[in-house]
Amino acid sequence: MSKEIKNSVEYILKKNGKKTGFSVPSDYFNNLEETIAIKLLEKNFSKEHNFEVPATYFNNLEDTILASVSPEKKETKVISFKERILRISSIAAAASIILFIGLNSFVFKTNKALTLDSLSNDDFEFWLDSNTITTSEVALVLEDDLLDENDFYFLTIKDETIEDYLNNSIDYKDLLNEIN
Repeated sequence: MSKEIKNSVEYILKKNGKKTGFSVPSDYFNNLEETIAIKLLEKNFSKEHNFEVPATYFNNLEDTILASVSPEKKETKVISFKERILRISSIAAAASIILFIGLNSFVFKTNKALTLDSLSNDDFEFWLDSNTITTSEVALVLEDDLLDENDFYFLTIKDETIEDYLNNSIDYKDLLNEIN
């Protein structure tokens, strides 16, 4: 008996042996608020039929639906590619002419002529350092400028000068090595 609560309904009914004539459906109190709210809303609704269907509504219903669903055939406008290219090319040509005139009048307007003398020594040294020049390239450039024997017809060179040059500037050991 200690496990049972003395004031509970089940305990009293068990001891009393009597059943009361009242019963409550299951989940009655759980759904009570919703049920009351629904009943109040139903009382506010009018009992009359407020909506009426026109007499010929169902006769034309199928035609109306099909007319709104089926696509209308519209004539599409065709723009030829040739016309578009001609229009764009004329605009591009006008823009390029304006750009050319604008750049020439503002950017490239210099009166200074560029010559080798206008280069600074630093620029020349930088170019020589960054570009390697081979002897074959130098020979190709100077090939046209080689002196011809006829270029010296007005000069007279003495034989002694030629002998001195040969004796002092040529190393005979190298010549002998080249021959062998």
